[in-house]
Amino acid sequence: MTTGEGTTERAATGPITTSGPRSELDAGGRLTAAAIAGAGLTAITVAVTLAPSTLARGPELCPFARMTGLPCPACGFTRSWVAMGHGDVAGAFAVNAFGPVFMLVAVIATAVALWALLTGRPVTERLRRVMTSPVALAVLVVWFGYGIVRAVDAAAGWGVFPTII
Repeated sequence: MTTGEGTTERAATGPITTSGPRSELDAGGRLTAAAIAGAGLTAITVAVTLAPSTLARGPELCPFARMTGLPCPACGFTRSWVAMGHGDVAGAFAVNAFGPVFMLVAVIATAVALWALLTGRPVTERLRRVMTSPVALAVLVVWFGYGIVRAVDAAAGWGVFPTII
């Protein structure tokens, strides 16, 4: 709108609104949070209740290890998590250096998912952003590199890493 002095004024169009974060979880968000919480609680419960002696030789669950005879980056996670679940931090890191790291991630993700279910707040979106951040992706790259080095060590027979399969 133009006034007599040649200046322009904007007409009032009402309040400007921005869409902020949703205040309640929708059905899909609840299902996602329930799945994360259920998987996390199951894994953590198994780690705490399974006796370390039952895993002395380790379960032969890994398809990569079965096909190649070499460890994958996740080989040893079960034993690592069980060691952590029983307070053996050094043993957990010895079996797989990333086992305790990913167990901590699982505990945090489970707590966030449970919080989302209890409060109805969509905090799992924040968790997704953190899990796909450059730092998280860098950790995954280093983890895969670690897995490759362990596989080469096992193939060459150097013995730098403990035999886990």
